[in-house]
Amino acid sequence: MFKGAKIILAGRSTVNCIVRNLGNHGACLHLPSTADLPAEFDLSFDTCLTSQKCRVAWQTVTNVGVSFEELAAR
Repeated sequence: MFKGAKIILAGRSTVNCIVRNLGNHGACLHLPSTADLPAEFDLSFDTCLTSQKCRVAWQTVTNVGVSFEELAAR
């Protein structure tokens, strides 16, 4: 999979990422750096109209695996 998405951080800033793998319970995301990524954030596939709460399960320098929490409407 190669789909664009946005990570929405607590301060309402966003980080572009690429969804490399997507399932019902989580996803693998690719971004330039995961260094400052918080343990929890929102992920949007539709320019922030809706978002999915995520929790980091694992991470490398440029990839992060997340598990999905409850669906949140924006």
